[in-house]
Amino acid sequence: MNRAAARGNRLRYTRLFHREPALRATRQETAPAGLRLLALVFLPFAAGYYCSFLFRNVNSVVFPELTQQFGLSPGTLGLLTSAYFVTFAGAQLPLGLLMDRYGPRRVNASMLLVAAVGALVFSQATGMPGLLLGRALLGMGVAVCLMSSMTAFVIWFPREKTATLFGWMLLVGSCGALSATKPVEMLLRVMDWRSVFLLFGVLSVGASAAIFAFVPEKRAAKAGATLREQVSVIGMIFRCRDFWSISLAATFVQGVAIGLLGLWAGPWMRDVAGLERADMANKLLIVAVAFGVGGVCCGTLSDWLARHGVPPVLTYFAGNVACTLALLPIVLGINSGAIVYWVLFLGFSAFGSLSYPLLAARFPAEMTGRVVTAINLVTFSLAFAVQYGVGAIIGQWPVIDGRYAVEGYRAAFALCWVLQALSVAWLWHAERRAMRVCTD
Repeated sequence: MNRAAARGNRLRYTRLFHREPALRATRQETAPAGLRLLALVFLPFAAGYYCSFLFRNVNSVVFPELTQQFGLSPGTLGLLTSAYFVTFAGAQLPLGLLMDRYGPRRVNASMLLVAAVGALVFSQATGMPGLLLGRALLGMGVAVCLMSSMTAFVIWFPREKTATLFGWMLLVGSCGALSATKPVEMLLRVMDWRSVFLLFGVLSVGASAAIFAFVPEKRAAKAGATLREQVSVIGMIFRCRDFWSISLAATFVQGVAIGLLGLWAGPWMRDVAGLERADMANKLLIVAVAFGVGGVCCGTLSDWLARHGVPPVLTYFAGNVACTLALLPIVLGINSGAIVYWVLFLGFSAFGSLSYPLLAARFPAEMTGRVVTAINLVTFSLAFAVQYGVGAIIGQWPVIDGRYAVEGYRAAFALCWVLQALSVAWLWHAERRAMRVCTD
């Protein structure tokens, strides 16, 4: 969609938001700037997002301990790990509303303490109920780590820098995912999995303290809109055609990648590629790095191309197409050079994150918290379906010597690929249709 159409979207909604608290309110006289602003805003939120990815992906390495100690089937393991995404997705809209009303600093700092409680509960679990509760609290506690940073970027930085900052934040997330691979495997040599989760809970408390202590506040105008009026905006977001064409592509590209990296990439490398645990952890570390590098590259590339006349939505589309093509060899179960396919798939999947600045630019800034959390709701609902659904499909084949059937992986991953390809095709159709309407 061209600039005129995007401007039309903002004007369409502006009348409903002029009474809301303005997150772009006048700057305090003592507000930081330059590198100091970058350090005070970016680094504390980065610490929280690091914890988010650490919690999200740790089960891809500790799953042998969990399956052995609690006797988990593939479907049950998928359900347990995906419980994170159920509460993660369910918390998006309420927390997005709170961020727009009270600011991302207070909301994120508070929720990271919930994540710390979840780590404690998980570490002390004696059965499936305790594991599910702990995992659910973890998902709820880190639900807005990335979205709060995106909201803060819109508040404090020019729009033309948000995609770049968002890309660097994804690199931080990949560091968390990276830490959940080989470093966790090495930790498990000197401590049990329960102690590992206690340690991660302490890190979550530290990130909460850093956000609360160091992130500056902007003095906002007093709220004029009622809660009912603010909630009604969420319905308007979901009725917007732009929202669905852009967010569903991100959902089926990034949501599938998150679901597979968070759990099933590890078992696939063990059962399909035939890797031992230490080698599997090394390969997961590499693909986690690829996700972070892809995040930095896609954000920086999008902003650079935009300055040279290339619409961000075109960069977004091209990256999603590349990700879809990279998944195909994994679906077919090709062992030779498997790590290359996983690196390409996870690297290009980061382009799905461009949906956040892309949609944020098509709505008033006062809606940013609700817009980006609405995307997250859709994306992580699918990530839950991927982790649980893949396990349920794999469970239809017999388990032999503790390993899952290659045919199960192929069937489950193929379904993910079909949905991904259809969503990217719809993005192309919707944007072309929008361009024709705008030029008529």
